[in-house]
Amino acid sequence: MPSHLGRGSSILGIATALVLASGSAPALALDYPTRPITMLVGYGAGGSTDLAARIVAQHMEKTLGQPIIIDNRTGGNGLVAVAATYNARPDGYTITMTSGSVLTVMPWNIEMSFDPQKLSIVGSSHESLYGLFVRADAPWKTIDEYITHGKANPGKIITANSGGFGLPDIGMAQLVNAVDGMRYRTVPTTGGSEQVLKLLSGDVHSVLNSMAPTATHFRGGAIRALLVVSPKWPELEAQGVPLSTQKYGFSVRNLSVIAGPPGMPEAIRAKLESALKLAMDDPTVMQRLKEGVGEDMRYRNGKDSLKDIVEVEAAQRVVGTELGKLAKP
Repeated sequence: MPSHLGRGSSILGIATALVLASGSAPALALDYPTRPITMLVGYGAGGSTDLAARIVAQHMEKTLGQPIIIDNRTGGNGLVAVAATYNARPDGYTITMTSGSVLTVMPWNIEMSFDPQKLSIVGSSHESLYGLFVRADAPWKTIDEYITHGKANPGKIITANSGGFGLPDIGMAQLVNAVDGMRYRTVPTTGGSEQVLKLLSGDVHSVLNSMAPTATHFRGGAIRALLVVSPKWPELEAQGVPLSTQKYGFSVRNLSVIAGPPGMPEAIRAKLESALKLAMDDPTVMQRLKEGVGEDMRYRNGKDSLKDIVEVEAAQRVVGTELGKLAKP
């Protein structure tokens, strides 16, 4: 009898070890996380995605009981960080917060080696507000004056993007299309924060950018908004800044999500989703997000966030087709 029990224990031990080694066992999901989590952010420090990631992660790590390390993995307009996440082991220890260009523009604009919609979407903390800004001392006081100057001086206006065709470019392309043509040049950067620095230094004449990098500067009078390009921006609208939807018939939606690699166990994804919701339900976190990031702050679960991505990607693909920007016509 004793030897029989010993054999059973050995077999059970071997089976348990094999299950745990598989990396997808329910036991792993129940114990998750047991070590620090890395959240890759594909943009430089100080932009809306970076700031939101840091604020949300500080609360999520309290819920999960492990540190969440923010790793700014810049390059390719956010593509480097998302590709690294996509190819990581789907164990919940490598995740990303990313935004619109990788999710809704690149899938049809470049030859991608993966489909962002196959990521394990955890949820969303915000959707970025978006506007066109110039320096306060720029000669253009209105969007009409900016367009008139651009048409009269082809290729003289310089704007900035995040390194590769993305949301700033799709916004500018739609604007140019709406006004029957205006040639401009583009300078690549690592993200929204660097774009604003280049605007302030005079390296570029205009930027299409979000709330977080611009708020301090337009409230302080260093830069001026000429056009709201997102579906809304109440603060700028109250100042009389026109909406692109009303003036030109287009708008740009910039989604942001937290996601993990494809095939991440549902129990792990759900734990991350729950931690994100708890963070977004915390009044202190929401206040910090509104003050520090200032975008359209709202929680969306993984299912609804994926639905948003699918819908916005399809709509922007139509725009890309009209602009002749499809990688595969």
